[in-house]
Amino acid sequence: MTDTTRPPAGRLPASATLLAAQIGYQSRLLLAGGGSLVMGFGLPIILLVASDHGNGSHPNVAGYAVFGLTLIVWTGYGIRIVIDREAGILKRWRATPLPRWCYFTGRVLSSAAVGVLSSAVTIAAAVLFYGTHFHAVPGEYLTATGAVAMLVALVLGALAWAATATAISSIIPTVDAAIPILMLTYFPVIIISGVLGNLSEPHWLSTLATYLPAQPLIDALGHAVRHDPGNHILPARDMIVLAAWAAGGLVAAVALFRWEPHRPTKRRPKN
Repeated sequence: MTDTTRPPAGRLPASATLLAAQIGYQSRLLLAGGGSLVMGFGLPIILLVASDHGNGSHPNVAGYAVFGLTLIVWTGYGIRIVIDREAGILKRWRATPLPRWCYFTGRVLSSAAVGVLSSAVTIAAAVLFYGTHFHAVPGEYLTATGAVAMLVALVLGALAWAATATAISSIIPTVDAAIPILMLTYFPVIIISGVLGNLSEPHWLSTLATYLPAQPLIDALGHAVRHDPGNHILPARDMIVLAAWAAGGLVAAVALFRWEPHRPTKRRPKN
């Protein structure tokens, strides 16, 4: 009998199978990583425990959850792309039969999945340590509707950050430049968006933060976890902003993504 469970010799499996395998592979690589993963999972919980003093307020919980997610999908993921590119790993992947879109999409989705997992761990810590209620009705922690809304907000936010990190990685010339560039573009956004707490800032700066991908994610997540009956569970404006960043980041990433390492320009010696 002919084995119909395997693709014929010389043919790749179905696209969905390839993509699922790539997401799983990239997720395992990311979970096996070091410092950035520890920071993404551990630092938000440390800040939650150190600063909340038993009062797990929703804005703080949402902010710390977003902090862990963005640490992973912006800094950790962005640095890994630059390292792999400069080491020639991306170049070797491009030479394989795997479709480029599959590798590209697999990396973005895997980083988003791990980032969402980090947020879920932070939210679970808020419930475990402080008994935080994520619902307008006393005694209820989280409804099914609230859980789905929270997942939608986190996934869309993670995609927005991961897609933009993929795009910006193309303009980072070396591994040594990756951390300074990613950090200098990360912390100002995080700070003015209130991820680490509300600050007194000019009105124009507060308005600018609403168009960046951190503050809308905090706002959407906060609405999801404390949903009031009769109100929209996810703010439409915040979701539109996140969707715009995700779509714009993907378009820019496709147009700018580099597979080849940057080559330093060699100057001819003067005679």
